[in-house]
Amino acid sequence: MSDPPAIVLPIIPAQQGEYLTVAIDEALRHHGPVSYSQLTTNEARRAVPRAVTTDALALHAPVDEDVTLVARMMDVPDDAERPAQIVATWREHWDEHGYGTWIVRDAHGSSAGFVGLRGHAEFIRLTLRMLEGPGSEDLGARALRLATAHAIEWLPDLPVRIRIAPEDAATLSAVRSAGLVRVPELDHTSEEGDWHVLELPYVRVAERTPPRAREAMLAMWLEVTEAGGSVGFLPGASEEDVAPVLDGYSAGMASGDTVCVSLNSPLGELLGFGFLVGSTGPLTRHGANIERIMTDPARRGTNYGALLMAGVHRAARERGVELVTLDYRGGTGLGEFYTQYGYTEVGRVPGALRVAPGDDRDGVIMARSL
Repeated sequence: MSDPPAIVLPIIPAQQGEYLTVAIDEALRHHGPVSYSQLTTNEARRAVPRAVTTDALALHAPVDEDVTLVARMMDVPDDAERPAQIVATWREHWDEHGYGTWIVRDAHGSSAGFVGLRGHAEFIRLTLRMLEGPGSEDLGARALRLATAHAIEWLPDLPVRIRIAPEDAATLSAVRSAGLVRVPELDHTSEEGDWHVLELPYVRVAERTPPRAREAMLAMWLEVTEAGGSVGFLPGASEEDVAPVLDGYSAGMASGDTVCVSLNSPLGELLGFGFLVGSTGPLTRHGANIERIMTDPARRGTNYGALLMAGVHRAARERGVELVTLDYRGGTGLGEFYTQYGYTEVGRVPGALRVAPGDDRDGVIMARSL
């Protein structure tokens, strides 16, 4: 595989310039770019953000003034002892682990609730609580989607779980839209009642392709293509068309130039995958190209595109990559999706991709620093 494209206008062969997903979550198209600030150091001594901001909301690590929000949610006076204890516990968790409970603020800067990530020995517990009011359910769902993607990209590699009362339909809907999957064997009963437990999909990085995984990947590639996804082929492509390209990536994995990053359900299902192709050039070894990103087209609206991108970024950082590039077919709207995750268009080749007679598309190159 050649070095990732430099920040100029490279020529992109049509079949190798289409590394796109079919399953763009519609809910993620409209919140605007995600920005990070207030970096801190986590347990692995990596710099991670304490604040995540979009056009629609912001997640911030708690400060003393957030006692007012907690008191309001508990319906007690601001100077009551318990709210102050809760905020102090949240802040201690942030100081110890580099992550924890976020305060959710709306587009106007008003505190609207919290979404929590609390570490335990064997898993990380996710919580959500919002003040009641117009738009609070939507804001809570957006906050959860940001929090789950952040967990995959930055937090320890532990299961992320939330427990929900079976009758809490609103929270269940928000949690599912954030990508979590119910794991019936974890359901349980406590003194407070019955609980359903949902778990976040996990990301795995593979340096080889086992036969069973190859079969699942090939099937998904064909499904994505048939659904109109721009992953190198047009609808109607056969297994004989796609298999050699997949096997080419497997060969790159065997040589150490490529890794496969997959998103997997806690129940063992393949939800999406893509490839991270490293550079072999002496001047570009700090970079890598992201290729063939795709998620299950039957599971749209479940945040899997964002979760998979978060996993790819994590895998890249863990391999010392500082700059990532990708390219996509113009006219698909994918530029908006990638812009949300810090990518900037750095090159465009007019008419580089011919998807049909009279339908030429631009080849677009994007890049971002990690």
